[in-house]
Amino acid sequence: MPRRPHPFEEITRPTYAEAHLAGLRIEGSRHEAVLSGVCPRCEHPFQYVHPLAGFRGLRPPRSRDTYSVQVACVCTEEHPGRPADDEGCGAYWILLLQRNGR
Repeated sequence: MPRRPHPFEEITRPTYAEAHLAGLRIEGSRHEAVLSGVCPRCEHPFQYVHPLAGFRGLRPPRSRDTYSVQVACVCTEEHPGRPADDEGCGAYWILLLQRNGR
């Protein structure tokens, strides 16, 4: 029997970041990080693009090569109650990304 979809809800949990890291793939450049993985709440795959250059202007990084990134589920699956102009299931969390020394 298929599982019912999670209703849309803007929500975070302390376990979301660690759960998202389990299967996370990160690609990108000096200017953006592309995070591909599975949402820890709804378990749908999604890809999140985060501009690193823009983030620097909003909040100083912890160090030159470490960035605190707020990630939000942007899956394309159906979630009851989701606003028409929104994406995902509403889950969000914070990841710390460290740039490789390339």
